[in-house]
Amino acid sequence: MRILVVDDNRLLATILADHLISRGHEAVAAFDGHLAEIFCERDGYDLLVIDMVLPEIDGVDLLERLRRKQHHCRAIFITGFSELREKETQRIEHLDVTAVLEKPFSFSDVDAIVERVAA
Repeated sequence: MRILVVDDNRLLATILADHLISRGHEAVAAFDGHLAEIFCERDGYDLLVIDMVLPEIDGVDLLERLRRKQHHCRAIFITGFSELREKETQRIEHLDVTAVLEKPFSFSDVDAIVERVAA
């Protein structure tokens, strides 16, 4: 599966992408929404793992932009703020997000969702 990990925390994005690679996926890290949008236009992905809080364009806005451009790949949001998740519930549901993971999360949490998406 081709996966794009989008998080402005470069260490987290890189570690998560490396973990997904070790599980047999093609994974790339992007560190902001604009770069993620360029990667999606250029390469296309089966799954996006997007931090909800990004500089300049937040994760929910990014996914809305991608959906308008007909990118219908699966998406997982990650967030460190449960109140943000609650505030954005309707938008998240409208965007057909597969799951929302709250930080801190474990690799096994990610693996379970990715396996479900891949099935």
